[in-house]
Amino acid sequence: MEIMSARDLSKYLKINEKKIYKLAQESRIPSMKIGGTVAFVKELIDKWILENTEREQQVYIAGSDDVLLRNIIDAYNKGRDGLVYYAPVGSINGLKALKQSSATIACVHIFDTEKKEYNLSYVDKYLGTDDYVVVHLFMREQGLYLQKGNPLEIGSLGDLPGKGISFINRNQGSGTRLLFDFLVQEKRIDPASIKGYSLEAGSHLEAGQSVLRGDGDAAFGIRYIAHILGLDFVPLFRENFELVVSTEHFYSAPVKEFLAFFEQSRLLHRVRDFTGYDTERMGRVVFPRA
Repeated sequence: MEIMSARDLSKYLKINEKKIYKLAQESRIPSMKIGGTVAFVKELIDKWILENTEREQQVYIAGSDDVLLRNIIDAYNKGRDGLVYYAPVGSINGLKALKQSSATIACVHIFDTEKKEYNLSYVDKYLGTDDYVVVHLFMREQGLYLQKGNPLEIGSLGDLPGKGISFINRNQGSGTRLLFDFLVQEKRIDPASIKGYSLEAGSHLEAGQSVLRGDGDAAFGIRYIAHILGLDFVPLFRENFELVVSTEHFYSAPVKEFLAFFEQSRLLHRVRDFTGYDTERMGRVVFPRA
């Protein structure tokens, strides 16, 4: 077993010695302590290099749950060796994953209720830096899922607190939940007056299926799910769905190749079939502003 000092490793990797210490301190590189001094096992370092080289050829997307984004990723990966991976963990968790470098891209739709804008203020809050690029993906319609024929004659959020209507909410930390809470607050509706407000679905599809099964009379989500499940839909809001990429990754070959995929005519023709989406500005950089 060959043991290397920070100086040895600095020469081996051809990077600054201070950077070596920083990587070790942040547990981003395998290290050990010998008599209070940081040291490195060459065999583990070589394994770490191999794993990171493979990782650099892949794109990890974390954030909001979206049917169209998943469809785009599946189309991109077809014929490739699974280069893009997607974890629908919610918008805020996506930004946290990006900050922790466990994701390459965060996909977000978070409405700032004070600034009345999408995403940028939350990106600043969770990343704490301007060293990122925001790419517009599409706009989505959000609204109420209702049982076919709307038997309870629900026409707006104001109808939810009455008529014994049962509601299925979305999970905490999701952009959809944050939006719903804002709309409820804007209408001065007490959440406690909504029956089922604390019941949560983990995705748009799960929320729609709950209404379809009769587990609830209404839920909140995107129009496309209502369309494919044959549910009635009351539109309430159009939102921006965007990708956030660190500047470092934005100019990397795997990310550039994935983003270039949005410009292909074959993909543009495919996404037009998704009800409730506006893809006219797909792929446009919205931050930094030109």
